[in-house]
Amino acid sequence: MNSTLARLRRASCGLALLFAATAYAQEQPAPVTYPQVSEAACPLQVTSIPGKAGNEVPVVVRQPPGMGRFPAVIALHGGLSPYRVEQLKDETLTRPNYTRFLAAGFVLVVPTFRSREENPQTRDALDDCLAVVDYVKKMPNVDPNSVAIFGGSGGGSLALELAGETDLCAVVAGEPATVLFTGLMVQGMADRNQAFQQRMKEPKKHLTPELLQFTRAKIAKIHCPVLILHGDVHPLKIINREVIVPELKTANKSVEYIEYAGQPHAFWWGAMDAAVGQKVFDDSMRFLTPNLKTQPIALDESLIKRVTAGRERGEKAAGKRNRKAN
Repeated sequence: MNSTLARLRRASCGLALLFAATAYAQEQPAPVTYPQVSEAACPLQVTSIPGKAGNEVPVVVRQPPGMGRFPAVIALHGGLSPYRVEQLKDETLTRPNYTRFLAAGFVLVVPTFRSREENPQTRDALDDCLAVVDYVKKMPNVDPNSVAIFGGSGGGSLALELAGETDLCAVVAGEPATVLFTGLMVQGMADRNQAFQQRMKEPKKHLTPELLQFTRAKIAKIHCPVLILHGDVHPLKIINREVIVPELKTANKSVEYIEYAGQPHAFWWGAMDAAVGQKVFDDSMRFLTPNLKTQPIALDESLIKRVTAGRERGEKAAGKRNRKAN
């Protein structure tokens, strides 16, 4: 009798544990993945585009398989210094939101551009980006009316510049470094890092009437929809939330601003927080789709390997890239 009761108790405990494990599994969200696209189907194409100054502008391109017209996304990296071609190739293959655009059916174009380290207000980088846009529009498989920019930080500031300098269907800017766009960062500052921090934290204090006029003249030229993606951590949020977005709205420009709580600088590439990276891509697609003349057609799943994304994985990858850059 006692042994029978013991067996019943053990069976009951086992069922309880099974039910608890099942309930826990059902409560857990499915892991976020991102697509790695076969290089056999979409090989890396490295080329150099003639620049305005007789220079060469390095570009890495991946195209969906097949012929026909595709929309294109030009992805602009951050910072003031050019990237090495090997770094461009690595990011083209591994940045989750780069590969998401390719898998969604976009031609993915990842360029670098000349330095703005010595003179943050030089047009060199902008002229290189304009050369890239012209090149992409002439690609036989690209619809020239469906070319968008996806840029972050320094590349986000360039995205805003390009929106006023050339015809684009839309631009997406991740925490744009608009201390560049507004002329707050100039050549010859004695301690540029300190000046950079001061101007980010108190932009209105440093925006003279002349600089505000300079900024408004640039904004007046913008003639495509703009999406600004922002975390609430980096001090760039001050100038973008309190100056750039209001000025865009005052000028009757088509602008959308989305803030992602707790996200640090560079979150928009999708390598830091898996769920937020996916949301950034989803928000970008929702914004871009109505502005594309040619709609993307997602790649066949047979060409894609779904990789689990995660904060730890993303931080390790970002650290590896930083070590390579140094």
